[in-house]
Amino acid sequence: MIKPARLAVAALALLAGCAAPPHPAPTTEVEAKTAWRRHQTEMSAISEWHLKGRIAVRAERKGGNATILWEQRRERQTIQLYGPFGSGRIRIVAQPGRAVLFDARGRTTEAANAADALYQRLGWRIPFAQLHHWVRGLPDERATGIVIDGAGRVKRFHQGDWRVEYQNYQAVGRLDLPQQLSVTALPGKLEIYADDGAYIGDQLSLRLVVSRWRDIHFAR
Repeated sequence: MIKPARLAVAALALLAGCAAPPHPAPTTEVEAKTAWRRHQTEMSAISEWHLKGRIAVRAERKGGNATILWEQRRERQTIQLYGPFGSGRIRIVAQPGRAVLFDARGRTTEAANAADALYQRLGWRIPFAQLHHWVRGLPDERATGIVIDGAGRVKRFHQGDWRVEYQNYQAVGRLDLPQQLSVTALPGKLEIYADDGAYIGDQLSLRLVVSRWRDIHFAR
């Protein structure tokens, strides 16, 4: 759990263009921090979901995008990417310690996790392990510079080699779930190479826009 003292509260007005929250927004800093703790506890309890959206990745002058379907079932995740960066359909099935990637030509790639499997096949580094938390609006205990909005939702933070920012949330039933977020590698933290081994640079950014959340379940 993030300690309240590490939080900074942004302007109490909601982000422009955000979907209306399912509950009235708090009006004071204390209320915002209380709402953040409640929101964090609720998001942490989500153990299963299915989302659909678009993901775009850019590394220096190289970039691409794909439709993403992400099904999370307890500790098992199935991530499907359609049209990923010109490579057809990719399906990754991952569990703790093992991931298998299936491409459109029937080839398989095995790795310790989903990020490594995708990197080995396509050369793109997408931090799926961290996105597992970030897609629910959750920084972890190592995060710094956490800023929350007046409704108690995280707006931005730094975690490890990454800067994470939330542009929009959406109401899904009684929940406020991220709709649009961007992730940027901090300069000098990553080294990015092309498929042929040529060095590209250290600038990597990705943007995820979720068009639909469904099948959300909470851990018992």
